[in-house]
Amino acid sequence: MVREIEQLYFVTGSQNKFNDYQFLLGRHADLRWARYGLEEPVTVDLAILIRRKVELAKPWLPHLPFLVEQTNLMIRSWRDLPGNVTGLFIDGVGVDGICKMLQPFSDRTATVVTDLGYHAPDGKVSVFRGQLKGTIPPEPRGSQVFGWDAIFIPEGYDRTFAEMPMEQRHTMSTRKLAVAAFFTAALQEEDANVLLQNRIRLRQLMTRYFSKQELESLLFDLGIDKDELPEGVKSDTAQEIILYCERHGRMAHLLQICREQRPNAEWPEAL
Repeated sequence: MVREIEQLYFVTGSQNKFNDYQFLLGRHADLRWARYGLEEPVTVDLAILIRRKVELAKPWLPHLPFLVEQTNLMIRSWRDLPGNVTGLFIDGVGVDGICKMLQPFSDRTATVVTDLGYHAPDGKVSVFRGQLKGTIPPEPRGSQVFGWDAIFIPEGYDRTFAEMPMEQRHTMSTRKLAVAAFFTAALQEEDANVLLQNRIRLRQLMTRYFSKQELESLLFDLGIDKDELPEGVKSDTAQEIILYCERHGRMAHLLQICREQRPNAEWPEAL
């Protein structure tokens, strides 16, 4: 049985990043937003980088459990640059510029790494990693949603992240892999990856098979006051429904209604 971490804080200046982790952690952590923008330490040594971010957050939350995250794009020919200054590279030369700067190099392999630093109440620090290997194409491809997604092709695929549908991206998310490692170690959950995959799958299916109006009708069927949930696009509404049902012990009811209304969809067995 998975334990719940009470009052677990996530230190970030990005609400989108907080929302993503709130969904991934779900009922297993009472995740709260510590809205601090941490100064980014500049180093290609990932072990040092994530621990420095923990140290920077400690003055605000010295005796409380919290998480910090760092995601890096590391290009092998550049000895793991741009790393945690990827944003500066993109702001300076753009993703097209990164591709052009790589033209003299025959090796275009790269790795995306997400490190999740966990500060326990006793001060112990643990790091959990999710990583994905891939290559950088000759030029950006697809509709760019975030920083480097148009210039990273995951190993075993022929499309960049930006060319993939959102649901496919989520299945190989390095954040998901880092959270799975956290669940396995900190919460003793042996099937962490399956657990997370089922959560992501449920959100994907609800977004795919229900219109925005139908999702709002689903709120009524579940007895949820629409005004209790924030406004958002379809996937945001589906995510909020899942989180609400988890908090109120309604997941079995949610799955039952989904199966009744969309019997041909392959809904997860349990969550």
